[in-house]
Amino acid sequence: MISAPRTATGRTALPYCHQSFHNLQELRYSASLANKVFIQRDYSEGTVCKFQTKFPSELDSRIEKTLFEDTVKTLNNYYAEAEKIGGHSYLEGCLACITAYLIFLCMETRYEKVLKKISRYIQEQNEKIYAPRGLLITDPIERGMRVIEISIYEDRGSSGSSSGSSTTSSSGR
Repeated sequence: MISAPRTATGRTALPYCHQSFHNLQELRYSASLANKVFIQRDYSEGTVCKFQTKFPSELDSRIEKTLFEDTVKTLNNYYAEAEKIGGHSYLEGCLACITAYLIFLCMETRYEKVLKKISRYIQEQNEKIYAPRGLLITDPIERGMRVIEISIYEDRGSSGSSSGSSTTSSSGR
């Protein structure tokens, strides 16, 4: 995988931002949100939780198409795994009925375990691939499983200087 360059302080250097950021929270608060891209659900196979793999044009200059498609395909595979019905799901259902659903107070369902795995995967992708490019993926569970939201960030200093230079050039006319 592609590793982001490190600075002397151990922080990740972001090529699209002039600063380096220690973590994702720092990126959210130190860089300005430029745009959001929403990857819609794909209902071509019914109501199965699956997202479109079509590459949004807004991400052209930020990330390679293959990296984006790999991320969405992996998420789709995880959601398919979560919704798969098998012996484990059947056993969970039987135990839930027998215990009046009290069993879920002391154990996680298989679905919840896969959702946690998805959250860890998104966190890892943000840290290794997306944040170094000034992008952040929001977990679809936070958006009601309707969309994958990708936030596009710009360094506050660069956005201010670019708007300042455009006003000076227009005032010189």
